[in-house]
Amino acid sequence: MYIHKTYKLINDNKETKEYRNQLKQISKINLRRSSKFNILAVIGAINCVKDLELSSNIGIYVSSEYGPISDVKNVLNTVSEDNHIVMPFDFLNINSNNVSFYVSQALEAKGKNMVLTSRYFSFEKALTLAHFDLEIDEVDDVLIGGVDESLERIENYNNYLQHAQNLESKDGSCWFYANNKKENALAKITKIEEFNSIEDLKLSLKESYSKVTLNQFASKDEEILSFANEDNILNTNEFYGSEGALKLFELMQYKGTNLHIAKDPHNNYIKIEIDVY
Repeated sequence: MYIHKTYKLINDNKETKEYRNQLKQISKINLRRSSKFNILAVIGAINCVKDLELSSNIGIYVSSEYGPISDVKNVLNTVSEDNHIVMPFDFLNINSNNVSFYVSQALEAKGKNMVLTSRYFSFEKALTLAHFDLEIDEVDDVLIGGVDESLERIENYNNYLQHAQNLESKDGSCWFYANNKKENALAKITKIEEFNSIEDLKLSLKESYSKVTLNQFASKDEEILSFANEDNILNTNEFYGSEGALKLFELMQYKGTNLHIAKDPHNNYIKIEIDVY
């Protein structure tokens, strides 16, 4: 899988209308009543493939940890009232599966599209599936995104989610366009592997990497830190739900053979190796 284009949007928690105004400047798609989640996704996807000619058989993979969380909160607040009425658009906006349709519509794409979530591994799993679909020629090119809203206005969200780092939750929409063509590529994903033991993970690693990124749980794992070269680990003060997308974007700023390790609270691991040109 060769990556040719990327796009990164990371912001403090913004109102939906700000993103809606931003979308109007780059697309004619009508998302006037749509969720902040959908709008974030469409903005990111459009900007990632700007000026590219997409194939008729493109695969679109949208990953998310939280989905349209602010709209879910609003609907739950409404149904808890005595005389509650959930409006049709409010109901539609809590359906996470809408987002890949809106991205396809905005790009006039006719190929397959889907939404994936896998707790703490959502982007990594989406990248894995896209990588596989390219390998078996299921699609000709792929667009993979990690999209999540900030949780800063969700009360007590730490009661439901584990966070290993005390970082502000941001709005984020990070995207990668890839295919099997090496010419003019920015980077190549060479390996994506999953492990359920740290011993197997360790045995799979090369002797050295130019740069390394660790997700929030891997960065707190003393055993991983013991065999990762601390001087090569990239640290950032930015965080959003689909942090794997942000980590991959960071690795692409440095040439060489780079590594991303993601870990979940149940000691499962995903390793991604990438050659950056």
